[in-house]
Amino acid sequence: MQDFKMTNIRKLIAPLLICTSLLGGCKNPFESKDKGVEQLNEIEKRWDDAIDVASSTARIALPTPVAKLQDIKRDLGSIELSDCLKPAREALNDYMDIKINVFLQFMADQEPTKFGSDDKLIKYFSIKKECAADQEPKKPSKLATEATAAEVIAKTKATSDAAVMKAAKEKGMSVAEFEAMAAASEATAAASEAMAASH
Repeated sequence: MQDFKMTNIRKLIAPLLICTSLLGGCKNPFESKDKGVEQLNEIEKRWDDAIDVASSTARIALPTPVAKLQDIKRDLGSIELSDCLKPAREALNDYMDIKINVFLQFMADQEPTKFGSDDKLIKYFSIKKECAADQEPKKPSKLATEATAAEVIAKTKATSDAAVMKAAKEKGMSVAEFEAMAAASEATAAASEAMAASH
């Protein structure tokens, strides 16, 4: 009789745990964190090829390459992904949207008005790495290389900005005053060099 009760209790515990997980926001507690990463890698390759074509196409011939970029972006939206990778898709979608809009504005002979794609790309690869680090392709995509470069530039700028703020504070100046003083010093030095070279 006791074995019968333990068996019934065990049968109830597993479904209870699964229901608790589902109600707690986890849609599938048994889902792999890297589900869909292969498809993301394929999207990256296709985007790299399509962006190369669009970037080397004359304005008048851009509609077809831009349509290809839009198709790739739509395909990104249809990939089945783990919950972990869904924010990565959102970041990549935003990045693609910005890039496509730049081409559309160029086609319309307008100045691009929306930037900030580097942050989206850095976020995409950060999330992707967190969810599927062991699934990265052996040869990084151009997108991955672009993200790495953007991250280095952002860190360098942050370091430079911090140095300027520190120097301005040491001089008792605002950052704008310090930058104006530095620009004036550089202009004076350049004028002195030009005068010396002319003699």
